[in-house]
Amino acid sequence: MNAYINAIKNQLKDWRLAIIVPVFTVARVIYGWAWLKSGWGKLSWLSDGMLNSAGKVEAVVNNLAGSEVTRFDPLYINKGFAYIADNIFLNMPAVTDFLVVVFEIGIGLSMILGFGIFWSALVAMFMNTQFMAGGSFNNFGYIWTNVGMMTFAKHAELIGLSGYLRYRKSNTDELPLLGLKPIISQTSK
Repeated sequence: MNAYINAIKNQLKDWRLAIIVPVFTVARVIYGWAWLKSGWGKLSWLSDGMLNSAGKVEAVVNNLAGSEVTRFDPLYINKGFAYIADNIFLNMPAVTDFLVVVFEIGIGLSMILGFGIFWSALVAMFMNTQFMAGGSFNNFGYIWTNVGMMTFAKHAELIGLSGYLRYRKSNTDELPLLGLKPIISQTSK
């Protein structure tokens, strides 16, 4: 474990990484806690027998492809989402309730532990777009957080389970270098 910590210290000698890694590590833990807390709060969905997601799925369908919706949708993306929501998720609200709870808790744990940040943020992005389509517009900030986590996933998980596993897999005493591409290339002739 000391070797892993020393490898992290070696990575953080680059001043840019010394800023980005701690910021995204703290952000990932806070973001993960929000997901975990949200999923934990919905655990009652599994026992109340109310099929809580049914009304939310109907709202998604109405907001995306309802009769009053006349948005420009040449690729039928809205109608495609609405079709899936109407014909798959609305037909099995108990499973949908279960999946929402499991995925929210899973995303939260993954973010907190620093494991598979890119994939967790991708699933979170999908869920947040569905929540927004259902009328919950307080998820807009989460969309941008997902984009940041997906962009800087390797940096966010350096101090976490994925960083440790990457270190163990490298068979050396160093982490594979993260590095940041220079903003301005210094090519002059």
